[in-house]
Amino acid sequence: MNTHQESPKPSKRAARIWASISTVVLIALAALLVDRLIQVQTRLDQLEAVRLDEARAIHWNLDGVQRELETVRVDLDETDSLSTRLQTAETQLGAIGGAIEAHASSLSELESEREVFGPQVLEKQFAQRDQKLQQDYDSLKGLITNTHATAEEARNVIHRLESEIASERDLTVMWRELLGPVVQIAGDTSVGSGVLLKSTFDQAGGNYRTYLMTAWHVIRDIQGDLSHTDMPVPVFIYAEDGTIEQNEASLLAFDADIDAALLELRTELPFPNGADLASRAQLGSTRIFDEIYAIGCPLGNDPIPTRGEVSTLTHRVDGESYWMINAPTYIGNSGGGIFASETHELLGIFSKIYTHGTLRPTIVPHMGLVTPLTAIYDWLETEGYGALIPSDNSNARVASLQIEDETTAVDSSLER
Repeated sequence: MNTHQESPKPSKRAARIWASISTVVLIALAALLVDRLIQVQTRLDQLEAVRLDEARAIHWNLDGVQRELETVRVDLDETDSLSTRLQTAETQLGAIGGAIEAHASSLSELESEREVFGPQVLEKQFAQRDQKLQQDYDSLKGLITNTHATAEEARNVIHRLESEIASERDLTVMWRELLGPVVQIAGDTSVGSGVLLKSTFDQAGGNYRTYLMTAWHVIRDIQGDLSHTDMPVPVFIYAEDGTIEQNEASLLAFDADIDAALLELRTELPFPNGADLASRAQLGSTRIFDEIYAIGCPLGNDPIPTRGEVSTLTHRVDGESYWMINAPTYIGNSGGGIFASETHELLGIFSKIYTHGTLRPTIVPHMGLVTPLTAIYDWLETEGYGALIPSDNSNARVASLQIEDETTAVDSSLER
């Protein structure tokens, strides 16, 4: 006996009702899915197709769902598989929902990033940066301005100190080169001046020799008796510290026509200050209006400098040619030196003060007559003292050495 009993089949009407319900449910679900997909698509389009690959995956899943729905409609009669298929569809719908939520979260993050890095935000940040940079620039500019002002002030202070130091150094150099070589030649009834030349070492004698130039009439007036020209001539040599050294000199040669005399100190010791003699080329380039210093011992005073200019180069007295200067001079300047104001080189020996009138001659102290070294050089050569005359290049070389070693020279002078 067959005990198997078939389950009663649902009626066709129930099947249709169930099919209709299922269809409506599926349609509703599909409509919901389509609506959500349209919203997602709209958001994706607004965000310029962000995550395009994921959107394609969603479409692919939707197609799969639609295919599954069609399969479900075909297989509605197969009630055993309907529940399983519906569960599968629900699972897939859940996955799609999760993907949509993930997509929404991703889109939300993108929107947040756009809010952080959007054009308006970036523009605002750039504006803030520009403002900050401008503030930093203004601050730096002010700091630079203050630094420049401080540097300028420091530069002025340094310049002032350098000027003071240079002034002190220049005064020392000027004393050594202008006042130091000038000496006083004094007798019982007369006083005049002279100029020391640089001390030179005599290899043969093993000692130093120091020559002295002056005006002949100074020696004549001091000695009085010209039959005894070998008499010692008293010479007073001045130091920078104010001390005075008394010495004697011997007359070597003289020329009354040009009013010049050459003497030598009676000592074997060197002296720190001696005049630099101008070369013939330098003397030949001297012009009217050239500035000069007249250094002498007027009225028996210590060496005194006065400043003036060359007034003429061709003033003749008794057939001899003299220079005339306008630097103030007086009795006692005779035999002193006339120096170039720029190079401090000796240009000539002061000879006479200009006088006006015969009955009552008037002294004109700003019209002094000078024997130029050109005439003295010619005379020295005839007397056999041509070695004292500098070459045209020697003074330039000496001046260069003095400039390069000026500080050492000053220190050496101070020590002496």
